[in-house]
Amino acid sequence: MFKRRVLQIGQTITLVIAIVLIGWLMVATAANGKTSGRLLNLSLLWASLIFVGIVSSIIFLTTWLQSKGASWLVAVFGGLTLLKIPLLFILKIKPTSDFWNYHTLAAFSAQGLTWKQLLIDGSIGNYVIFPHAINIANFFSFGAAFWGDGFVVSQLINIGCTLLDLFLLYWLVSRWLTRALGIAAALIFYWLPAYWLYSSLLNGAEPIFLTCILIAMLALTNLVKPLETASPSERWLNLGLAIVASFVANMVRPIMLVWLIALGLIVLGAWLQTTTRPEKRVLKQLWLFTGVMALLMMTSPTIYSWLYGFKVAPNQVSTSYSLATGTSPKTTGAYDDAIMAKVTHELKIQPVTAKAFPKITTQMQQATQQHLKALSKTGQWRPFLTQKMQKFMAEDYGYNWILYNLDPAQSQQPVMQWWLWSRGFWNWLALIYFEALLGTAFISGLLGLWLLFFKQVNYLNQYFLYVTLLLDGFTISSMLVEVQGRYHIILYLPLILLIICGWVTLKSQLFKVTHDRQTN
Repeated sequence: MFKRRVLQIGQTITLVIAIVLIGWLMVATAANGKTSGRLLNLSLLWASLIFVGIVSSIIFLTTWLQSKGASWLVAVFGGLTLLKIPLLFILKIKPTSDFWNYHTLAAFSAQGLTWKQLLIDGSIGNYVIFPHAINIANFFSFGAAFWGDGFVVSQLINIGCTLLDLFLLYWLVSRWLTRALGIAAALIFYWLPAYWLYSSLLNGAEPIFLTCILIAMLALTNLVKPLETASPSERWLNLGLAIVASFVANMVRPIMLVWLIALGLIVLGAWLQTTTRPEKRVLKQLWLFTGVMALLMMTSPTIYSWLYGFKVAPNQVSTSYSLATGTSPKTTGAYDDAIMAKVTHELKIQPVTAKAFPKITTQMQQATQQHLKALSKTGQWRPFLTQKMQKFMAEDYGYNWILYNLDPAQSQQPVMQWWLWSRGFWNWLALIYFEALLGTAFISGLLGLWLLFFKQVNYLNQYFLYVTLLLDGFTISSMLVEVQGRYHIILYLPLILLIICGWVTLKSQLFKVTHDRQTN
């Protein structure tokens, strides 16, 4: 009884925090629409009509596909993905900023240059303290080595990742709940307008990251809830797959500590309720996963240094930089030229980068302390966090990053003019869809709280706990470091999974519709 009470208190706190955070996310997202100066116009009307069409297609396809065979599902997911291909020919991209760096480094590596040579000739530059950026370029270099160094190869890799994500999300939700809900989750994810644009046309790391996260989640699902035909050796295979996928995800987006903490708390909660020997054996394997991942994350700089042939910065350097940038009052937590200039200066005046690392760390820590004192002294914490959250939740990242990276050639000027003209439509559509997603997740959080208090013993409580832990962790940790709009892509998965949990609660508890879990 005591253990159950402790678990219920933890679940309540997690759900309440999630509900409050989602409310804040909704306000910040709506504020971005308001401050952008978009008024009620034809773009809003068209965006609203398209939104209704998207929602209708999700309902129709979910209802239709749940009674069809796997071949129909493959055909629909494949067909929807093929809709992205014409974009590659209509909106021609000439990458800039980090996207150009990823592409160029990947091409150089595919041509046979070693990473140490790229460091010596200055191509890597500041990325020596951001090894995740080198990792991103390295992953794209495999595609360049096989299929050529054209930018379209990176675009196709990311489009392929989004297709794989549809199946992974479908399999994941189907294993825990039902096939229909797996289809719905995949379709909701597919139609995210900002991500639909971003993942189709740019070589960002987010598609690879989300794919690895979903692979890890599915592998751990197969570990905890194996198929009836699974052999004991498959448990260890899934454990290994989960470790590899989680580490690769951390290589491109070093925020997997949140995932590890959430999983650790879930395992702790399961331990409070575990009584049988098979359940204890599974928990031991999950603790093993957590321990191995923690070790890999702590030693990751050593692993990267061995992989690339030169010493990369310890985790402390990039963390201190991100904290300094994330607390900058001048940019309200976004990229700060002055801070990056300090990093660049130290790397230039120190011929041995390893000697520059401690000095950069010290300077960044001092900058963070100065920023915190300034915010406290002026009492600007509330407006600072408000503006920082708005930048983090900017759902126009898909449109804007494409605009910044469109080919400026004279032959592409008509396309550029059309893209500028269609700004209102794309941003309204992204805003409406995402606000609807957040609003539905908010209601789902309330349903989870209702379920916890009025139906205390229910399998859905564990699902609510896990997805809200992820949502809370990724949101709060993002408020500590540097932000920009595309960084909130990580929130899509827990939000969609929270919505699915809410829908199951609504059907099974309020409408009294039987909603059996999948058994295979």
